[in-house]
Amino acid sequence: MGHGRLKITAMRPEDIQAVHELEAGILSAWSREHLEEELKQPSGFQLVALNEITEKVLAVLCGRIMADEAEILKLSVAEYAREKGVGYQLLEFALSYCKKKGAQKCYLELRASNKAARNLYEKRGFSKVGTRKNYYARPAEDAIMMQLAF
Repeated sequence: MGHGRLKITAMRPEDIQAVHELEAGILSAWSREHLEEELKQPSGFQLVALNEITEKVLAVLCGRIMADEAEILKLSVAEYAREKGVGYQLLEFALSYCKKKGAQKCYLELRASNKAARNLYEKRGFSKVGTRKNYYARPAEDAIMMQLAF
């Protein structure tokens, strides 16, 4: 994989700076405050993928589980770690976690222009279930809603 082995673990407050840096320049980047608030969500789960040797944060995934439904709110991979399977492995780990917690379905939405993310989700079995017109701002863009049943 070129980045050593991955270690996937729960995001800690001390990871927020690294996550914030990894998201620099990403259209849907979250603020430091948003990340801090996310860590306090009782129904939430926040995961980071680290290089096992350097402990450098390569990717982040945040989601929620409510009753038997899971939702992925964010999946970001550091630019230099993209196209290397990091996002896929983190997604796989998260879906397995959701399933263990009793989720029957998982939902997410993404920018219509985000072909790489859409390919990743389709490869993992998600399918498009709808569109939200002009859901995103700066730039205005539709959201594609996707779903996976376990």
